[in-house]
Amino acid sequence: MNKSERIFYFDVLRVMAIIGIIFCHASIIYVVKDMGTPNFYFSAFYDCLRDFSVPIFVMLSGALLIGKRDSLIHFFKKRLSRILIPFIFWAIISITYSFINIKHSIDINHGLDIFFGHGGTMGVTFWFVWMIIIVYIGVFIINKIMEYGNKKREGFDKKFIGALAILSVAYIIMFQQHIFGSAYYSLLLSYYISFITFAIIGYWLVNTNFAENKVKPAMLAIIAAILSALLYISYICFYVIPTSIAKNHFTYLGYFTIQILTISVCIFLMFKYLSKTEIFKKIEDKYGNIIISLSKYSYGIYLCHYLVLFNIKLFLSSYIDLTVQNSIVWIPLLVIITLIISVMILWILNKIPYVKNITGIS
Repeated sequence: MNKSERIFYFDVLRVMAIIGIIFCHASIIYVVKDMGTPNFYFSAFYDCLRDFSVPIFVMLSGALLIGKRDSLIHFFKKRLSRILIPFIFWAIISITYSFINIKHSIDINHGLDIFFGHGGTMGVTFWFVWMIIIVYIGVFIINKIMEYGNKKREGFDKKFIGALAILSVAYIIMFQQHIFGSAYYSLLLSYYISFITFAIIGYWLVNTNFAENKVKPAMLAIIAAILSALLYISYICFYVIPTSIAKNHFTYLGYFTIQILTISVCIFLMFKYLSKTEIFKKIEDKYGNIIISLSKYSYGIYLCHYLVLFNIKLFLSSYIDLTVQNSIVWIPLLVIITLIISVMILWILNKIPYVKNITGIS
């Protein structure tokens, strides 16, 4: 997809989301040491950027893929292969690195833990790959239902997606209230399947007119921006900080809560409306190539950034004690260094013949 065919605010959202995820991983050591200090507000603010970043990633997938008419062969060949091939490459790199530098031996069980994205391993981010594959399969099924329904009744797709969006919000509310019982949600597959709700909501947000004919896009963008800021700051100040201090353990809400859904939706809509303003067009003209390039690298960055960040911390620990550094400065610094090095690695790999398809660059 060239620049003229891309939806620029999707690229902006994608870049924002990947940076938010890096912020989360860069702040892990600081949310523990900062607890009970004024800096905890900042480290918690940085860490929880992940809370809306992952839902936005999935919303973008739904916005782009729902409504596509793919055959089963084309779906597996184009969609899943683009996800799986880069993942296998970086999984092998991460497993090999872990065997050599962490375990100092070949540990099959540990290798499998990395491959399947278990926490506390070099593959801690890989859970997303398995989740997004399940979401893609769910989207494929939704598309087939929409395709069949449209043949029977005109406008079926809009009513169907509208109903699914309402059910998705209801599902998230029930998930938060444990309506179905904790035993059901302990199943990893059920958890991954639940992310289909964000894909549906993402497509619905893009294709629904929210007073856009009555209110100027700039005003809607301002309203969405104010709501996003207020909701996120309230979430940090009135839930994350006091709950973490009370429990003496860093505590945040899961993705399937009405608070995180609302924040994610407001941020998504903010950029949707902003994209229709002259200011945004000027930003695209001036910084479009950089943002689009980072967007194209986003999946590759996601797959490799944890390994890169781990080694940056390892290198710096030989000279300074990161745990005693000021989190306000060092978390953003670690994010910037990680992002630059990750992009450099991917750029170099992308120049090597036959390696381009395994770097995750779209």
